[in-house]
Amino acid sequence: MPPCGGALQNPTGVEVRGIEIFRNPYIKLCSNDLRELGSMGEDWRFAGADTQYLTHGLHPYPARMIPQIARRLIERYSERKDVILDPFCGSGGVLVESMLLGRNSIGIDINPLALIIAKAKTTPLEPSELERLWLELREAIEEDVRGLRFDRLEVEVPKIPNLEYWFKPQVARELAVIRRRLDALKGERAYFFFATCFSLTVRKVSNLKPGEFKIMRMPAEKLKKHNPNVLQTFIEHVEERIPRMVEFYRACDENVFCEVLLGDARRLPLKGGVDLVVTSPPYGDSRTTVAYGQFSKYPALWLGLRGVTGVDKASLGGRPTDGEELPSETLKRTLEEIKKKSRERYNDVLWFFSDLFRCLEQLRGVLSGCCCFVVGNRTVRRVQVPTDRIIVELGEALGLEFETLIRREIPSKRLPWQNAPENVRGEKGTTIAKESIIVLRAKR
Repeated sequence: MPPCGGALQNPTGVEVRGIEIFRNPYIKLCSNDLRELGSMGEDWRFAGADTQYLTHGLHPYPARMIPQIARRLIERYSERKDVILDPFCGSGGVLVESMLLGRNSIGIDINPLALIIAKAKTTPLEPSELERLWLELREAIEEDVRGLRFDRLEVEVPKIPNLEYWFKPQVARELAVIRRRLDALKGERAYFFFATCFSLTVRKVSNLKPGEFKIMRMPAEKLKKHNPNVLQTFIEHVEERIPRMVEFYRACDENVFCEVLLGDARRLPLKGGVDLVVTSPPYGDSRTTVAYGQFSKYPALWLGLRGVTGVDKASLGGRPTDGEELPSETLKRTLEEIKKKSRERYNDVLWFFSDLFRCLEQLRGVLSGCCCFVVGNRTVRRVQVPTDRIIVELGEALGLEFETLIRREIPSKRLPWQNAPENVRGEKGTTIAKESIIVLRAKR
């Protein structure tokens, strides 16, 4: 197993090509210095890098870790045939990189749509078989749609809440035709690939406002002109993505396994055997940060997935905890400042970190090597929440030794650089412009 971190010392905070390297700012944590991950000249921004190569580009997903970060961490802290765990796997980027690098991998997520996407990204499909299935599927769907348009075919539209508000009647009928044909493919390895393309189609042809992760309807004037071609949209999504799958099939290591599981990082369905954790947990509760459940809701309902409407409440910080005192002085001070401004937001932050601490307990129980987190330090009621420091302190309390922290500039992002957290005109607060990469090590 490669060592977890280098020994290079840096006595002052220095900015090097978008990297901040810090002397240990923590209380009672570890040695006197933070060790830099790699050489002083490394660039962790990856500005301009292609983050959509191979199956990474199959489907968008909120707050996705870019594959270049996952690749560098996996290469540095593991060896071929090691087992990599991502307990917040989302759409499966860490798993894809593990397969490309000859590592075994396990991904766990609470969101059923995320699992469909992750399975699509990590299930290599033999090109000629994929082409054969697609030709058969396309021909069948085209025939059904023709029958539907000329009143030769009747189809039952799934019962989805507020269906008429979010989908025009003809759009809903044509989606139902495609869904029926996809259901017949369940059990085939290619099902996840086509289901992912269908998920994209649902979002594209719906009345949802484009480019938003949360559920918002498009303005009335745009809705009047909105007349999508469902069949053509689905065909385009599939045919644009087949070459990505072909390239992935040729590039990945066929001698490794990848398991994608529906589960909760607070209750890992594992007993051990993990060599490395690489993950990007939520930065806060779904209500006030990224609403993964809202993003996934209608594609998941069209695919017949259960539980998606409860994803946000079931996620970290989504429900009250017992209010336990957590072993982090930084968290205690932060909570005190937030409590002065809002008891409600104090509870949100406390519940989130209580849940995150449970995740760390679970990881400590299965891990033999390093644990790498990619997180952002958010602001709550204009109080900075130093999530990176808090994770280090919580990890130390559980026997995870602090190894390295790097703060990287985020070259571009889909969230605004400024927001108005209290909805007061003219008052702006900054959103997350940097990420922290934290490496902890299981004590031997």
